[in-house]
Amino acid sequence: MIPKFRAYDGGSLSRMYQPEDVMVGGGNIWINDEDFDAGEWIVNNDLELMQSTGLKDKDGQEIFEGDVISTYTDNLVIKRDNLLGFYVELDEKRNYFAETVDIEYLDLFAKDFGVAVEVVSNIYENPELLEAGHG
Repeated sequence: MIPKFRAYDGGSLSRMYQPEDVMVGGGNIWINDEDFDAGEWIVNNDLELMQSTGLKDKDGQEIFEGDVISTYTDNLVIKRDNLLGFYVELDEKRNYFAETVDIEYLDLFAKDFGVAVEVVSNIYENPELLEAGHG
């Protein structure tokens, strides 16, 4: 599977670039920026890069690193570790890790909590969601 990325520009534009507008290669982040000529790819390494988990939420929305998912009781963050892969952070004291990320893991996670998983936003565009989920 070829990794898929999305990227967030936290500068004055506060813009999220979707996977079709982001490439990673040669140690650089390439974006197809609408402010430039159509189809022109430019390097912008000042972006927050988020890799796709390859999973989808209950509504079919793709889940990326940095997404905030809701289990109706908590807002949880998708994180990535280079050795462990993707995991869900519940809080600083308890983490559920998955050595491999696949749809079965997300299904088990949802079944353990008895709820469906839904992407509600991400840590870059709505960081306040984390505070509400850990209160």
